[in-house]
Amino acid sequence: MYPTLAIEAAAQSDVGRRRSNNEDSFAALPCLGLFMVADGLGGNAAGEVASRMAIEVVKSCFEVDEDLEETWPYGTGSAHDRDEVRLVMSVRRANRAIYEASQRREEVRGMATTFAGVLLGAGMAYIAHVGDSRVYRMREGKMERLTRDHTLLEELLSEGDGALAALEALSGRADAVTRALGCDKSVEIESRVEATKPGDLFLVCSDGLWGPVPEARIAGVLGRHRDLSLAASLLVDIANEHSGPDNVTCVLARLGGGARRRAEAGATNGVLEGMP
Repeated sequence: MYPTLAIEAAAQSDVGRRRSNNEDSFAALPCLGLFMVADGLGGNAAGEVASRMAIEVVKSCFEVDEDLEETWPYGTGSAHDRDEVRLVMSVRRANRAIYEASQRREEVRGMATTFAGVLLGAGMAYIAHVGDSRVYRMREGKMERLTRDHTLLEELLSEGDGALAALEALSGRADAVTRALGCDKSVEIESRVEATKPGDLFLVCSDGLWGPVPEARIAGVLGRHRDLSLAASLLVDIANEHSGPDNVTCVLARLGGGARRRAEAGATNGVLEGMP
């Protein structure tokens, strides 16, 4: 099902300067072409549990070759259609698992997490996200954001007239997430499909990176450093230099141009759980 692709990958996660534990989780799985970040929501119970569950459930959906005809609704579609649906449905399954666990266990009641993931296939990239974790693509020296934050700020800006007045009324709540995995039985998952080119570099990150670090600085690091492990480490260091207000996680994946290798940064099987 998953063609062998030459993918270089690296990842790094850090607790930051102001938090006592890391509620981010990630997976970098070149063997599956799958790269993900989940950010447990601050102020909610057991955010680290929710983010870890999101990564593990989505990952398991790709590790086990289930019957697409039975599990996914569009088995008669093209291979591209089925890959997109498989990614979206795996995120939907993660949402349900987190929600049901929070209902069963009082100690994690109300847990939730953002999610952003990229599935790299033959000539295509499939992207699914919920919340404000982001996916960027670096192509020929230009970085482009491929996701839209699910926050009050972005929703108001998309409404046009009257948005500025509303933002002033919101004050410090403009960056509040409007949807996340685990809050309800169902969630709207935003997805898109992009054609890829050899050399495309994808960055999946939590808001602990893009929040304090300007996009131009992120693009500068990615443009100057071919070594992805070094680039990931530098991005985390820069976020911490900008006061490290939150947990920071970045996953990098580049198509072509080198041998495939697993994510680094002390990850176990390419997955880093949210630990202190």
